[in-house]
Amino acid sequence: MRYDLKNMTVEEKIGQLFMFGIHATQIDEKTIQLIKKNKLGNVILFSRNCETPKQLFELNQALQQQALNTLGVPMFISIDQEGGMVTRIFNGATFFPGAMTISSTNQVNHAYQTGLYMGEELLALGVNMNLAPVLDVNNNPFNPVIGVRSYSDDPKVVSLYGNAFIEGLQKKVFAVGKHFPGHGDTYLDSHLALPKVDHPVERLEQVELVPFRSAIQAGLKGIMSSHIDFPAFTENGLPVTLSKKCLTDFLRDDLKFEGLIVTDGMEMKAVQDKYGTVEASLMSVLAGANLVCICHTETLQAEAFDRFKKAIESGELPMAILDERVSRVLAYKAQLELPYLTNTYDDIKRLVENETHQAFSLDVVRKALKVIKGNVFKQQGKTLFVGVSPKATTIADDTDGTYQMNQAVKLALPMIDTIHMPINPDEASMRHILDLAKAYDQVVITTYNGNVYRQQIKLIDQLATMDLDLHVIAMRNPYDLAFTDQIKNYTCLYEYTPNSVTVLAEYLSGKLHLEGVMA
Repeated sequence: MRYDLKNMTVEEKIGQLFMFGIHATQIDEKTIQLIKKNKLGNVILFSRNCETPKQLFELNQALQQQALNTLGVPMFISIDQEGGMVTRIFNGATFFPGAMTISSTNQVNHAYQTGLYMGEELLALGVNMNLAPVLDVNNNPFNPVIGVRSYSDDPKVVSLYGNAFIEGLQKKVFAVGKHFPGHGDTYLDSHLALPKVDHPVERLEQVELVPFRSAIQAGLKGIMSSHIDFPAFTENGLPVTLSKKCLTDFLRDDLKFEGLIVTDGMEMKAVQDKYGTVEASLMSVLAGANLVCICHTETLQAEAFDRFKKAIESGELPMAILDERVSRVLAYKAQLELPYLTNTYDDIKRLVENETHQAFSLDVVRKALKVIKGNVFKQQGKTLFVGVSPKATTIADDTDGTYQMNQAVKLALPMIDTIHMPINPDEASMRHILDLAKAYDQVVITTYNGNVYRQQIKLIDQLATMDLDLHVIAMRNPYDLAFTDQIKNYTCLYEYTPNSVTVLAEYLSGKLHLEGVMA
């Protein structure tokens, strides 16, 4: 169906450019007013909106019906459902594997199948845009925010798996590749500060840009801009999101990208601290963005809408630019499928609570486990299991490691003793673990981003001096070996999720046939 720009008011046009986060689990008066008063055209969902699949289905159905009744145009309802450590829907629906888990199986079809199954569940639930995959090349082991969210440190591998995932996903919903032109080689998290990547164009063309170029040629429908200063592509120290030189001159004109440019969250410190969310939102549209994400703060959402109206009145935002940005949004909305608007949850339940999808996802995590160095674990003598208690590493994460790793290990191997370790253990915690370890023949210790939480590495170094069989198992970033040469036996699982906890228990109890390959 085509949607006609000519029949829209200025307010309705402005509303099509915004993608706001809401705080409700069911449509409420605040959200209805956002649609009626501010003509809000799009919504971004977070875990706070996702209690159960049934509740989410009914929320999205109500949002879509309200938008159609009020505006005559459907919404993009988006979500960050990357799989693995960035998963918003994890209660009842399939918990899909993350990017590095998938690539570690060395089977590209797993990326395609994950995208397809994920797209089926999202579409059934009423989500029509997935802010995935991550197309960043994770070539910096110090990176605090990407890590296992990336397929690899090799741009060709990222392209191969990213394109396969996009192909599967876009059979059902829109894919949005991120974080253009690449967040892989940064030391800072753009949620917290403005990173800068100083590489010359030649290097960026060989590494960072390879997956984005490839995905554009393969028909990617959306790209998310990063809040990163790339002097090779941007002007005046601007982050990419606010740079006309990057978004329009480079992404549109040079790379020939015809899809939707979506901003990363405009409340992130990388733009908020220097420019302010409201002003930066206007700057992003002037630079070339089509969809502006203001994810959390209602006052900023209202202020941004008013700021756009004033900018139109003053000529600061020319009507021609507004019309160009909105017409592209409407053209892509014409492609939307809205298949379940009149269904009940029971009609689509089989698509979401799907045993085939769940079995597939668990099998991918099994195939991903890899012994990188030393021996496969074999329980012998007296064994202590030290289970790290992770927390969300960045604002992007929703998975706080509540999946009862120690209990799962104890259930699988009742003869093993278990103890929790804080994510960044202090001296007292480390002394306690070291004192305990003296009574054991074997210690299994799990890590969680030891590249960020270095106390874990320090504890491993101290355990390595003891006369025991030490096994280290990474439950997220597989970079511990870059920070110590004291690890003799090293196994990687790439994520801390219900599936990886199941696989960990299977591995420790000797039930797993190992197939994983380090990407």
